[in-house]
Amino acid sequence: MHMMETINRQTWRSPLALRDYRRSSGYINEGERVAFRMATPQAGRGRVLDIGVGGGRTAELLRPIATDYLGVDYTPQMVELARKNHPDLRFEHMDARDLSALADGSFDLVVFSYNGIDSVDAAGRLAIFSEASRVLSPGGAFAFSTFHRDWQGFARRVDYRRLEWTANPVRMGFRTLRYVEGRVFGSLRQRRLMPLEQRSGEHAVLLHGAHDFGIMVYATTPAQLQAQLADAGFATPARLLDLNGTAIGATASSEQEYFHVVAHKPGIS
Repeated sequence: MHMMETINRQTWRSPLALRDYRRSSGYINEGERVAFRMATPQAGRGRVLDIGVGGGRTAELLRPIATDYLGVDYTPQMVELARKNHPDLRFEHMDARDLSALADGSFDLVVFSYNGIDSVDAAGRLAIFSEASRVLSPGGAFAFSTFHRDWQGFARRVDYRRLEWTANPVRMGFRTLRYVEGRVFGSLRQRRLMPLEQRSGEHAVLLHGAHDFGIMVYATTPAQLQAQLADAGFATPARLLDLNGTAIGATASSEQEYFHVVAHKPGIS
């Protein structure tokens, strides 16, 4: 197992991460909303595979277009959380790199939201592309988001922790203590993990400020992404969108932290 995955799995299992995923809801930005709309099956509804489902945020968004829904996650704690949040839907513990339990062409839409695909190494990423292509029916869509390698935030080390205000003095004191604790441990973790970054060559594995510098992510460029999708059997060029839902071409602004992708499997001619 790549070191980045050991780090990420530990973060996803933490009580704070589970708390955040438990209460998350709605679209994360306009780009995601547009991407989901573009990826909706032509018939208006279809069989949906939701990868990296977390607490089930996307389950609620995809429910209206799903004739059959399956949510999967490689973190058992997340699967249990999703089941509690949506007891009427099906969730399974499954790794996106190995979807052998699912038949070829058994879904019309595959979703991997909020840069979840970037939580594994380069070889794992290519395996996910291959598996998503295999389980999609001809003409089906794969909608996901991925970090932009040239984003300036990686160089600036953006700290994602925020102190949320509340008028309750006890709760505010607790939040302040947790905020300070997170900043301290985040700084220590940043120093410890930075030497593990990989910036040379085709593949970049970089430390991200989320979860108090608790995750390492694979980051890519539009050109590299298109080549990877083509190798996996998707029709290219895939549609790329910024966080506002505006189409981008062969390049993306360094201000873009990540971009949304809608790739289609070729249909039957």
